[in-house]
Amino acid sequence: MQTAVQVICKRGPSLRKLIGDQYRKLEGCNFTAAAIRKHGRNPGWLKVKSTEPGVWGALNLAWDPGTRTLTCRCVNRRLGTPHQIIGRFLDFLLRYHSLRIKVISIFQA
Repeated sequence: MQTAVQVICKRGPSLRKLIGDQYRKLEGCNFTAAAIRKHGRNPGWLKVKSTEPGVWGALNLAWDPGTRTLTCRCVNRRLGTPHQIIGRFLDFLLRYHSLRIKVISIFQA
């Protein structure tokens, strides 16, 4: 099962880039930026992994500037469940970027 989170934002810079640049805040919430897009790739992407013991998985983040939407696709490993990593990531988003966020939607496929 795949889980996706879409975050629709107000005008401003790429939320994916802002998250990638805030590595200390990510580390404070038990996340790490595991991989960042290479120059020349479009669209840009970012992989955020959990560093908390017992929480396995990663989120693949992509930013669409036309719709100002951050799409987060959850990838689980081992015994991890989507709610563990998504809940912690939404806490991070609302803690540091709540003024930019208009809508958060969660989808399962």
